[in-house]
Amino acid sequence: MANGTLFHAFATKQELIDSIYLTTKRNFFAALALQDDEPFNRTSMRRLWDGHLTWSRAAPNRHKIKRLLLEAGLASPDAQRQADELGMPHALWLTKAHSAGLVRGPNIAFIGELIFFHIDLVIDQTLTGADEDLAFDMLCNAIGLDT
Repeated sequence: MANGTLFHAFATKQELIDSIYLTTKRNFFAALALQDDEPFNRTSMRRLWDGHLTWSRAAPNRHKIKRLLLEAGLASPDAQRQADELGMPHALWLTKAHSAGLVRGPNIAFIGELIFFHIDLVIDQTLTGADEDLAFDMLCNAIGLDT
């Protein structure tokens, strides 16, 4: 795509980066939609785990973009705020579970990062089958999710 065409749609590079970041986050959270009043348990956690892995494996470049833009801090504060709003149902779900003692960890941010880290490891190590199941069990043990 020519620069002229690209910057006809986006006035600045930051607008382009923010658009890519938010589109990726929207697609990601759409793939991990929580059911109304979904209980926090091992079954629901596995459903989200599988959804994340399926989304990431279906288009590995999307997963890489999501990680790169998050880790590099390239998205604007406004785009990061919008992305946080997209993830709010998941954060509240985890917060309720933490408050109820269903999971343990120093804080919600730590637990969330641990979950994403485990999933990234499964993807990076191309784990499947019994190895993927073991990785899920290890995550559940780490956050104290027994049931």
